[in-house]
Amino acid sequence: MNKPVALSTSQAIAKIQDILKEGALVVSDHCKRVRMKERDVTYADIASCLRNGTINRVPEWDEQYCNWKYRVEGFDKDGEDLTSITVIIEANLEIFVVTIF
Repeated sequence: MNKPVALSTSQAIAKIQDILKEGALVVSDHCKRVRMKERDVTYADIASCLRNGTINRVPEWDEQYCNWKYRVEGFDKDGEDLTSITVIIEANLEIFVVTIF
């Protein structure tokens, strides 16, 4: 499989905004069972981070899963810093959150 071109920062943010309105927010099992509990983070917190966040780093290609991971840095619903490692799955209108910190 050829590696697809990564979305630009502005394209990724716009796609995340669209998917939050029209699609699904999915969280990895590891994130849900471990990271969210450790950090007392809810789905609403993650959605807030994705809604108000920025992407300040170059996306990372994941060879195992053949997708781009975007580091979204923002704030939870209480204004606390929150970062989400996120995969945009355009075909499914889905945001897949790998982990948060």
